Formats: sequence, C-alpha cells, structure tokens
Amino acid sequence: MAYLVEVERVFRARQGLPSPVLAARGGHRLGAGEDIEVVLRAGVAFDDDQLTARGWYVDTDELAVRLERWAEALGDGPWTARFPFRPTFELVARHLYGELASVVPQLAHVELVDRTYGSRTRYCPTG
Repeated sequence: MAYLVEVERVFRARQGLPSPVLAARGGHRLGAGEDIEVVLRAGVAFDDDQLTARGWYVDTDELAVRLERWAEALGDGPWTARFPFRPTFELVARHLYGELASVVPQLAHVELVDRTYGSRTRYCPTG
C-alpha cells in the first residue's frame, strides 16, 4: 500500500487491572479511581489508484467521529466493567479492530497507546 492515513483521539481511561510487575518492583500502582492517558489510533491503508478525483480515499472526519465515540465509551468507567473479557490492551485493540473493520474500508490497524506508562499496542491482522 502506498498510503497509510492515521486518525487518533486522546482520552483518559481506567483499565481496572492491577499490575503485578509494578507491584513486585515496588512501583506506583494505580488506585481504584486513578486513570491514565490513552491514545486510540486507527490506520487505513490504500494505493495511489484508489485516490478519488478530490485526491483522497478515506474520510478522516468520519473516522474521527467513530474514534471519538469509542474514546468516550472507553473513558466512561473501568474497562473491567465494560468488556466480558479481561481488558488487556491487546484484547481491547483486537476487539476495537473487529468493531471498526466492518465500517472502515481497508482498516490496517487499531492502536492503543498508554502515555502514562509508555507502552504502545497495535493490532493489525495478518493475511
């Protein structure tokens, strides 16, 4: 693919999972009400021949609205209460990809960035 367009939204979230690694090392543990800064990012891949007469393929405004809705949902309460699975960044990124792939043509990846602790999780299916 010649192009990769990414759209992102920044929000505050409470994952709701303890960190045994941080606890074992005596690191800071998030309290019950503490949140972290998260970036939700989605990428769409396409080729030159898919550009429209207007010079673009993906409507970034439409994708931004979809990501904003998810950012609002992910920022509204702990993830442990929102999902029927253990809400690791890996599983949430995969879930969001599944939700968005049916409405975002040529979705290449969904990424969650934990800006508070400095990690990035990207789900991009193979095949």
